[in-house]
Amino acid sequence: MTSISTAFRRHGSRAFVFLTGSTLSNLVAAISGLLLARWLSVPDYALYTVMLTLIGAMNVLTKGGAHLGYTAILGRVWPDKIRAAEAIKAVLRARLIISALVLPPIVLGTAWLLRENGAGGSTIIVLCALLVLLWWAEMQTRLVDQILFFAHQTSRVQLLDTALSAFRLGVIVLLYLGDILSVEAAIAIAVLVSFLRIRPILNWVRKLVSYRSATIKDVDALEIRTSVYRQFPVEIYYVFQAQIVLFVISTFASVNEVASYGALSRIAQFLSPLESFTFAFFVPVFARANERLGRILLLMVALISLPGLGLFVMSLVLPEALLWLVGDNYAHLTKEIAMMALLVTFTRASSTLWSLVANKGWVRFSWLQIPLGLIWCAVAPFWIDLSQLSGAMLLQAGFPLALSVAALVDFSHARLR
Repeated sequence: MTSISTAFRRHGSRAFVFLTGSTLSNLVAAISGLLLARWLSVPDYALYTVMLTLIGAMNVLTKGGAHLGYTAILGRVWPDKIRAAEAIKAVLRARLIISALVLPPIVLGTAWLLRENGAGGSTIIVLCALLVLLWWAEMQTRLVDQILFFAHQTSRVQLLDTALSAFRLGVIVLLYLGDILSVEAAIAIAVLVSFLRIRPILNWVRKLVSYRSATIKDVDALEIRTSVYRQFPVEIYYVFQAQIVLFVISTFASVNEVASYGALSRIAQFLSPLESFTFAFFVPVFARANERLGRILLLMVALISLPGLGLFVMSLVLPEALLWLVGDNYAHLTKEIAMMALLVTFTRASSTLWSLVANKGWVRFSWLQIPLGLIWCAVAPFWIDLSQLSGAMLLQAGFPLALSVAALVDFSHARLR
């Protein structure tokens, strides 16, 4: 039985080292994002916002929920390396099949949104091609690298990601100094960084497990497939959340509002280490815990929320300081920056709650967030002004609330069985 005190004593020092490295890596990434907000023109940054949103949609949909069944399997079988290799093979095959179905519509949706925000034909073709290349690079590492977290090799992963973040920052600065920085160049840099991550990650994983020659067990394929069947409608809904907000701004507001939304969203980068920390430490700990689960869950969500609450207080006391980071084009958004800080904090807490429960394999009632979210979308326009940036953020706030309700229902159901 894994108690909360034992788990945190066992992982405490390593978690601190990882969080420190993750903070450094994401600080560098945040600087890169903020510089792009300052240096790209407002029309270009609107297109960059579209691309970031669609890249997120691609990463979510091409997993299709398969990663949840995969993590649940690893939580049970690790450190059995043969079984881990079989789980990797099963989830990679599942993700490839899912990608074949969902990637073409994502590319078409990307092209449409880019056109709606003023992109020309050549820009649309280049950005869609880069999107596909990014998908291929992410396919190589983003599920496989979970093995390294279970094997307590988080430090080397963090060192690699920090080095790549610094490389990305350096290239962005050089392109700006050379007066050739553009939305196409910014996305191309992200693709390059993803490709550079492939070789070291695969080399480290192959030293632990030999999954290329592994066979797929029917029981693993069934669990992953069941996870997909249960979660894929929810994954589509996740994408809908992001797209509906972007669609609303693109349709009812201006390109300037799209760029403003993207620029203010940059503050979420300050909380990105928490997401890395969740999947590197909290998920493995919670996935293997068998007692005091309610206490562990509450503590983890509370810990994840503290930095965001600090950011919210800063947005109230010194909004000018946060707005200075994104540049003069957005210096007037003092009310909106506070709303975004609170939204980001609430969203992070909700996603942590759901991730911990879902990676335990408890997703039976995850679908509840869909009708709750759709009801919110139907009701909200009657009292929210969707032509304003603040209205779009209020619309978005309903989705993490629905996510929290679904996660709590799943947790309660699992504990009562």
